[in-house]
Amino acid sequence: MKILQILVAVTLIFLPLYVIRCKNFSWCSSSVPFTLLEVLILITFAAWVVWKVYLAKKGEKVSCSLYESLRRPFFWPLVVFLILATISLFISPDIRSAAGIWKAYFIEPALLFIVITDLASRKKSLNWLILPMIFSGLWVSAIAIWQVIADVPHFSLSLTRIERVTSVYNTPNSLGLYLGPLFLLTSGFLAGTFKSRKYGLQKVVLISFLSACLISFLLTIYLSGSRGALWGLLFSVLFFFSLAVYSKVTKKIKNLLKITFFLGIVAFLAGCFFYFINIDKIVAESSQEVRNSYISRLCMWQGTKRIVSEKAITGIGLSGFPAVYPRYATCEPFHYQYPHNIFLNFWAELGLFGLAAFLWITFKYVEVISKVPRSFLAFGLFSVIVYIFIHGLVDVPYFKNDLSVQFWVFLAMVGWFDNVYKG
Repeated sequence: MKILQILVAVTLIFLPLYVIRCKNFSWCSSSVPFTLLEVLILITFAAWVVWKVYLAKKGEKVSCSLYESLRRPFFWPLVVFLILATISLFISPDIRSAAGIWKAYFIEPALLFIVITDLASRKKSLNWLILPMIFSGLWVSAIAIWQVIADVPHFSLSLTRIERVTSVYNTPNSLGLYLGPLFLLTSGFLAGTFKSRKYGLQKVVLISFLSACLISFLLTIYLSGSRGALWGLLFSVLFFFSLAVYSKVTKKIKNLLKITFFLGIVAFLAGCFFYFINIDKIVAESSQEVRNSYISRLCMWQGTKRIVSEKAITGIGLSGFPAVYPRYATCEPFHYQYPHNIFLNFWAELGLFGLAAFLWITFKYVEVISKVPRSFLAFGLFSVIVYIFIHGLVDVPYFKNDLSVQFWVFLAMVGWFDNVYKG
């Protein structure tokens, strides 16, 4: 079990190393494209299978214990999600590219989710998961900050502002997408550490480490120039503190705040829908003489509206957007991988039911984590989903190797809370 736990930790530490691909090396040849991250996930899953076989031979009822761990709270939402992703694979106009997306963004994260969920059911805390994820953000941030200090070239070939850092990624926005959720996870872990009654050198070292991580994450996001990340952090950090206040008020006020939160979600979704259906008018009234990221997104959303108007139910399939979008483009001549909006990303490629499945998963996520008794770590995980949706209004917070795995790991963490407080 310790070896398996180490493999999980190594995989989480090196999540961003999906950027290292087989094709980058002359000695690596494969008919199926793969990345270093995929190799780590498959090795970890294979080791888990061997471990489960070993336990079964010793007489342990591994299938029953695994089923008990997986069956709540995400089992059916995730099963539906994976089925719809598989259907979208065969709808795609580019089956080969779609197969790569299917295995890297859905199947492999699901395999790691199974391993982590099974291991977590045997643990009394999530520290063994949290620290490797935080460390992954730290080394990514260190490289980004080093780029500024040493004035070294970045990996991005085209940037709107040359001073924007990228670390190991090829776009600066990737930093905010990856580090934003980790900032909130670290905040919850740090607050919980402060609250802990344990004293000594170990606690001081841990608090110092977590504080340094928070500073480096925030500095890196600022240097990346991602406005979506900064707005996402602003709202999610305010939400984090609101949860801390909420946990201390009377039951009557809590009920009032719950209603307010629910109405706020409804208003948010209604506003997004109203904005989307009026996108043609908004684009027409916007000045397109000066090109910027806002105008580009308006154009992408307008083109995406035309796509989903024709393919509302089925969508265009995985990896279908870059192939289909040029035929529906309006005022934006460039080709994009995704429409840069969390709702449209899923709707366009997985169809309306795919979007509904993703929203079902997030609903279960919120339902579980909101019922956890006062816990700063739970506050951090709750704030993570707020960040994903705020930043996701203008970017792609799931359809990337490290982000999809990160999302499934957060689901496993929330599932652990559900097992602990219901089990």
